[in-house]
Amino acid sequence: GLDTNPGTEAQPFKNLSTAHARAIAGTTIWVKPGTYALPTFVNLLKNGSAATPFKVFAVPGPRPVLDFALQRRGDSTARGIAIKGNYWHIRGIDVINAGDNCIHISGSHNTVENVVTHGCDDTGIQITADGAFVNDPTRAAHNTILNCDSYGNYDSVTGGENADGFAAKLYIGPGNVFRGCRAWNNSDDGWDFYASNDVVIVDGCWAFMNGRTPTGQTNPNGDGNGFKLGGAPTAGDVNMGGAIHVVTKSFAFENMACGFVRNNNPSVPMLSMCGGRMNTKGDYCSLTNSSAAPAFTMTGAQAKAIARNPDGSLPAVQ
Repeated sequence: GLDTNPGTEAQPFKNLSTAHARAIAGTTIWVKPGTYALPTFVNLLKNGSAATPFKVFAVPGPRPVLDFALQRRGDSTARGIAIKGNYWHIRGIDVINAGDNCIHISGSHNTVENVVTHGCDDTGIQITADGAFVNDPTRAAHNTILNCDSYGNYDSVTGGENADGFAAKLYIGPGNVFRGCRAWNNSDDGWDFYASNDVVIVDGCWAFMNGRTPTGQTNPNGDGNGFKLGGAPTAGDVNMGGAIHVVTKSFAFENMACGFVRNNNPSVPMLSMCGGRMNTKGDYCSLTNSSAAPAFTMTGAQAKAIARNPDGSLPAVQ
């Protein structure tokens, strides 16, 4: 495509940023199959509404890949897609190799569905309000991450200390949900809710083989938890992340530390119908699972290879 084109199916734009500039609320931006090498981040600033959301959808067929490998590693401004606006729906694309987060969400009422992130130099998909909005409960709120995979993320500059599969941390609003997602082989944790003081809901998600480098080796610098449910490193920290996060029907296995960990959260997260096995430091660390899921034997190798259901949801754990 060319950015001077009219943006039709026959004459598409070259860049997603150009499509964003031309779009009005209610527009669907279709992304054709192919690998797109992007040197700079895509900034989605505009606001839709519940009735007229913006949509970025993959054209049916082979998955489009947005590859940000040209970005500088470890640069916090070198994200892949930054969703600062409200009411965006992203579906069916791969976002890879960003110099920081592959997808960073500071807006609200957004949905990221059937998206794959990997090779990011920080967390794959992260929800965090921008610094100017840290006390605004309408920011980084009511976002849904649905049927997504995030794996093989590693922050090379800091030795793998920070790159999680998914995160809702530091400053968030209410109503954020992760459903039907998988996180594996990330250098730090599968999920990280560090210093998040609003409730996050996790339903039907899997975290496995975290705390490893992209080549699968143990990473001594990462924490290696499956689900890190709030808190801060030191008791009494001003950002303790005291929220009663809710985790249901989720599974943690073969992680290098804990399966589910409270992490100094002064509140007690609620776990129900969850399962854990073969986590090095324990399945439940300072937490209780109110009703355990049936025993399962699925391995990490099986979990990352298993096909999703036709609707994108995860199959039952075996």
